[in-house]
Amino acid sequence: MAREKVTITLDRSKAENARSLTGATSTSEVIDVALEHLIRAERLRRDVAAYRRVPPTDTAVTVALPAETADLDDQTDWELLYAEDEA
Repeated sequence: MAREKVTITLDRSKAENARSLTGATSTSEVIDVALEHLIRAERLRRDVAAYRRVPPTDTAVTVALPAETADLDDQTDWELLYAEDEA
């Protein structure tokens, strides 16, 4: 990917806050992450808008109906089983 050096004006405290939240090592990396998130969100928004313009077929509605989930209701503590190490 071609990269180009640019000059921008931004709120430094927002950039630092975003850097600490994302673990980015630089402001450039924060901006790159932010742009990726923006691009994905905008594409998703456009996809949803396009989907809403065309009503779903009866078959699509049937496929989207929830499946039987009674067997998934057990007493397993999945959060405990898959807890992340806090070390």
